[in-house]
Amino acid sequence: MGVVYLAEDKFSNNSKCVIKQLRSDSASDEEAAESMRLFRRESQLLKELDHAGIVRFFDDFVSPDGKLFLVMDYIEGNNLETILQNFGPFTQDDAIKVCIQICEVLEYLHERTPPILYRDLKPSNLMLTPDGQIVFIDFGIARVFMEKESATRVVTAGYSPPEQYFGKPETRSDLYALGTTMSHIITGTRPRPLMTCVPIKELPNMLPDLNSLITELTAHSPEDRPRSARLVRHRLYRIYQQLHPDFEIPDDAFVEAPATYEEQSISKKLRKLGLERNSDQRLPQEKGPDSQVFDDESMPTTVKNMISEKYQPERNLRPKPGSRAIEPEEKPSIWSKIFGKKDK
Repeated sequence: MGVVYLAEDKFSNNSKCVIKQLRSDSASDEEAAESMRLFRRESQLLKELDHAGIVRFFDDFVSPDGKLFLVMDYIEGNNLETILQNFGPFTQDDAIKVCIQICEVLEYLHERTPPILYRDLKPSNLMLTPDGQIVFIDFGIARVFMEKESATRVVTAGYSPPEQYFGKPETRSDLYALGTTMSHIITGTRPRPLMTCVPIKELPNMLPDLNSLITELTAHSPEDRPRSARLVRHRLYRIYQQLHPDFEIPDDAFVEAPATYEEQSISKKLRKLGLERNSDQRLPQEKGPDSQVFDDESMPTTVKNMISEKYQPERNLRPKPGSRAIEPEEKPSIWSKIFGKKDK
């Protein structure tokens, strides 16, 4: 949806920043007006957001010839898609640490008034910084949730839920994308469009509770998914405790009331256990899946057929009661692959 440039800010000691030029090669006045609307919306959204897990925006500009520009922080590190392509899947331990941070950002967005829907959660839109911080980097199709407003169909095959194809996303639509992203980074396999993810099929030694969570997150119906990113984060704490029995679950995980973000310092503690690195290596990058925008008339026939079929979610493959517990996988941590050191 645009071009991104690495630049230097002459008014800030030539520090690195990013200039994003939105596409403005519109074929008609109507398309030009829509491009300007999307530009103004993204600019306004970013101005209002203040979270360590969201890229900081600090300027926008429209050139005399109609070119649209946003200026934002340069985020050191690599996106999760690039890490997967260069090093393969994450361990379950590492994936949980990453997804706890993703949940914190989704909580911040979804608990605003009105909620903000991200709508394009996928590995290529999530940066991992040198100190282990996850940062959302692209808000081009995020929007404020208006319950009765008809929405543009904006999807990324494999990561977008069925309701988003109909132009009716809600906060649990982002949770579906979280589930598909979680499945992708754990298995290394890109999720199939509009299908419930059952990663234990590919990883028989996967933690049953983690498999169950991913299967619920990618349920066909929003009503069958967890209610909020906060509750998903709490479940991830309990799953992480299965891997590390000495891990102390924070108090806010036992209540549903919103906690202060100071109380969510658990992700910082987890980063210190294994997400830190002392290398700024830039990995060779390949292009990830693109978002698609369409209306009823331009919706692909294959998509229409898929979402019209009343298929049942795939069976949740969990061990039978009384069977031997599945041991966590034993393979090199993604952090040791990237940074050349063992987890602490």
